[in-house]
Amino acid sequence: MESGPGLSSLQGRTVVLPGGHDREGRPICLVNISPESPPLNIVSSLQYLLSVFSDSSRTRGITVIIDARKGPWKVARSCIRQVSNTFTEEVPSQVLVLRPEAFLDKQRVENCTQTDGQVIFIPRCRLNKFVDQSQLPLELGGNFIYNHDKWLENRQKIELFSNEANAVLRDLDELCAYITNHKHLRSSDLEEILNTSSEMAEATRILVQNLTETGQNLLQIIEHSNRTRKFASEFESMSTPQETLDTITRIDHLVVTMKTKQQQIEDSWLKLQKIVIDTKDLSLLEDGVVKVTNWILGPAESLLNSKQKVGYDVASAEELRREHEAIELQCWDTYGAYAELIHKINSFPKNDLVNFQYKDLVSQKDFMDFVCRSFALRLEKRRNVLITSLRFFRLVSEYFDRTGEVFDSLVMGSKVVEFTTAGQKLKQLQESQANLDAVERELVKEGEKLSDMLSMPIKDALGREIFVDYAEDIVNVRDILDATTARKNIFSDSVELQKLTLEQITHIYNYENDIAQAIQWLDELFQVLLKDHGHVGCTVYEIQTQKDEHQTFQETAKDTYNYGCQLLYASLQLRQSCKLSLDDHETLSRSLKYSWQRLLNVSQEQMTRLRVSAVFHRSVEEHCNQLRDLREAVATIPFMDLVKKKARVKHYFGVREKLMVEVGRMVRLGRLLRSRLREPLYYSETASSPSIETDLGSEDTESSGDNEIAIEAISERLTEVTGLAEELDQALHSAQQDCSILTSSATSTSVTSSEPETVVSVKTVMEESKTPKPEELKSDDEFLTASECTLQHSRSSSYNTASECEHRYSPWWDYDKPIEEASKEKMVLAVGLPDLPPPKSVLKPSPEAPPGKIVHEVIETTHLKVQHSHTLGVASFVLTSETVRDQKGEEARGAQAEAEGFERRVKEVSGFEDEWRMCTAKQAIKGFI
Repeated sequence: MESGPGLSSLQGRTVVLPGGHDREGRPICLVNISPESPPLNIVSSLQYLLSVFSDSSRTRGITVIIDARKGPWKVARSCIRQVSNTFTEEVPSQVLVLRPEAFLDKQRVENCTQTDGQVIFIPRCRLNKFVDQSQLPLELGGNFIYNHDKWLENRQKIELFSNEANAVLRDLDELCAYITNHKHLRSSDLEEILNTSSEMAEATRILVQNLTETGQNLLQIIEHSNRTRKFASEFESMSTPQETLDTITRIDHLVVTMKTKQQQIEDSWLKLQKIVIDTKDLSLLEDGVVKVTNWILGPAESLLNSKQKVGYDVASAEELRREHEAIELQCWDTYGAYAELIHKINSFPKNDLVNFQYKDLVSQKDFMDFVCRSFALRLEKRRNVLITSLRFFRLVSEYFDRTGEVFDSLVMGSKVVEFTTAGQKLKQLQESQANLDAVERELVKEGEKLSDMLSMPIKDALGREIFVDYAEDIVNVRDILDATTARKNIFSDSVELQKLTLEQITHIYNYENDIAQAIQWLDELFQVLLKDHGHVGCTVYEIQTQKDEHQTFQETAKDTYNYGCQLLYASLQLRQSCKLSLDDHETLSRSLKYSWQRLLNVSQEQMTRLRVSAVFHRSVEEHCNQLRDLREAVATIPFMDLVKKKARVKHYFGVREKLMVEVGRMVRLGRLLRSRLREPLYYSETASSPSIETDLGSEDTESSGDNEIAIEAISERLTEVTGLAEELDQALHSAQQDCSILTSSATSTSVTSSEPETVVSVKTVMEESKTPKPEELKSDDEFLTASECTLQHSRSSSYNTASECEHRYSPWWDYDKPIEEASKEKMVLAVGLPDLPPPKSVLKPSPEAPPGKIVHEVIETTHLKVQHSHTLGVASFVLTSETVRDQKGEEARGAQAEAEGFERRVKEVSGFEDEWRMCTAKQAIKGFI
């Protein structure tokens, strides 16, 4: 649509756009028909005014007011027709035709608001119903200010700006299309296009900048005109016309569109420039790829094909490895270029404009990558072959050298009789063998690996197999492996034999050291025995505890000795197996046996002391209880009648004699035990060694000092039992006197003298067993017994007493039970005497003679004469009594006869007792000797 003719048709002010709007908000278009107006053509003017509005404004509709009040009706009707034709359904419109009131009356139009389609014929007075007064121009009696000349001036500027802007946009589109259509050309053509387009882009940039400034100025003018109209209006609610708002929006849109096009052109130009740069980069990358590929397929392959050997010893393999490293150094630059090309190609920006060239480059890159990787793989294989070959030959050289050194130093040059260094040499030999076995395993592993690597096919950089003859090298490797295996077998046999010998010598050395340790332990146990286990307790319970501890001590010592004997046997077998000298072994054997025998003797001596002490204390305690019971039983005789008295005295004499035999034996045993406890447990046999003598002497003194308490306890028990024996003798003596007085047959005028010898008491050291003085406890010379007059007995012998032959020489009242007494003696020495019933059960009051009751009244007079004798340590008393009793005839004769018979039996008993004493003394002396 051309705006020039439409704008020129508006010069006559026939069709104007005052800027107001009706009550529904639609813009108002005013058509003025003058009184002498010819037929008008207002189509172009209406079309131009419609083009001023935006599409959204046109959609809302336009109200057209035709002022036909002064003009001819024919012209008005033509204008109505043109308006109706111009405003189609797309642009809804409302046509208001102003006619004079006389015209309406003349046409007999009863309803002034009657519409003919969209045409409404109304008078002026009815116009305010559709349009507010403030929105009507001054021509229609309104208050809306409108300057048509100013509006035309502004519209001319707007049209000029729109034409220039549209021309610039077309140029920008052409330039953008020109740049875009030449992106796929070669880099040289792109440079020419880039230079040309840069000049055009610069010109368009300046033009756009100028038009942008023009548009900004035009917007300022439009806004200034609008503000001026508002300020000139008397109403504060003066609104901005819709066409002004649409014009401002259009100008802004044109400015933005030009800037956007300009930006697109600049972006396209930058893309074109980048395409040129990328194309150059891709060309450079292609050249680099071709260069790397050609070098790998040419010189690199030739260098690698010229080196095929793997060497035959360490020097040749080392030389080949150095040459290969030189080839690798030459390849490093190519590898660096290859890595750089790969990185650049992979990081190259993905651009659709250079997609074809990039794809071509990627294909070349893949080929280069395949060639380089194949060559690098072959180079790496060659390097691994040379390294494996060098390592193999080095291991072969090391293995042969070290096996020779070990064989010369540890197998052939080693003295097996050096016990102190055998363990160290064995350890060195084991470590050397382990190291050599590891070297041999590595050698075989590397040799087989090298043989396998030489047997594998070889391919060049293009993946084609290359024939290389490694048969000679493979045969060489196999021969070396066979020689290594043969050397290993010979070396292993020699080393195993030497290891076995050294292990036996090491075991001998360790066993003999352990034997020495066992001997030391036995000596220490011996010292501990002398120091801490050499004393004897004072009571049965304490002695029993000591026996238990001593048995544990003996078991420990026995286990130690057995341990030493086992080691001796093992050492002997190994020495005989190795054919070594047995002198050291015999010395250790003698030392072990000596230490064990010494400890065993002393231990047995201490155990014997403990056992004898236990038997002594138990037996003496039982004897004391029996003596007390017998003493109390004898004390009840005076309360009996004469017949019972004699029977009881006879019975108690027999019991007393049997008990005195046991008491005598225990007294002798206690004195012998006391003498033995004063002696040391061990007498030193190494008098030539002052230090040992001093140590053992001090231990013996300490052990003897520990037994002083036990000796005192034994002395107290001896004193106690002898005191009880004396008390019993006194009681029996009194009872015997009573019986003798009652049975004596003497009258007041004639006295019959008789001197029967009656044994009153048999004292085995009874007199000496009274409460001893302190000096008496220090020596046994005052106690004269048969056992103390004999020679010193053997240390290993047991304690022998006179009871061993009592079954042959026992008194007449106990001659029928020798076997029972012998077994009882053995039981006493082993476990002690059995427990006796309590005294209360034995000393029960006699119902026949209750205490305090006079059974028989006798008046008698007795003259006593006592003679004392001492033979072989046995003291005896001879009693002569003369009794005169006042009784009647037959009763006195019967009592006298009974007394004489009793005296006769006492003499017989005394004779047998003398024989028994002599026999007992002889047997005791024989036993101790």
